[in-house]
Amino acid sequence: MSSKRIIRTCQRGIHAALFLILLALTSHSSAQPNPLVQGVDAIGITVSDMDRAVDFYSKVLTFEKVSDTEVAGENYEHLEGVFGLRMRVVRMRLGDEFIELAEYLAPRGRPIPVDSHSNDRWFQHIAIIVSDMDKAYARLRQAKVQHASSGPQRLPDLSNSTVSCRK
Repeated sequence: MSSKRIIRTCQRGIHAALFLILLALTSHSSAQPNPLVQGVDAIGITVSDMDRAVDFYSKVLTFEKVSDTEVAGENYEHLEGVFGLRMRVVRMRLGDEFIELAEYLAPRGRPIPVDSHSNDRWFQHIAIIVSDMDKAYARLRQAKVQHASSGPQRLPDLSNSTVSCRK
């Protein structure tokens, strides 16, 4: 069995920056007996087609769907800062980790620009640990996942191995 490796699944959104900030706060405050920030509940990812996204995360990456709800109303409009909001939210689990997929049914929102790069503020990624990089990469190829690179890319030893893809 090969050592654990990481697959980087590329998505876009502002939640990655929030995740990194919370992670930094959590590690900084972990020396305190009762840290103010204790963990991350879920990472939010905005999607344009919920059924397609759920299919990808459950069938290709083996996430389990935990909940699937549609929300609307003034409270959610204020929470999200979007007037006339109606959205579908699906919570998914992989091991002990959670993601929340959100599709804005109304208003729809703008598509990601075609010329986007990893240093754009809406860029986001999820790192998924796998036991066999070659098998994981083959699974992505079989599922016809669009890759951002020509194949698994070697990163510094601290990061093990990664592969980038877009869905």
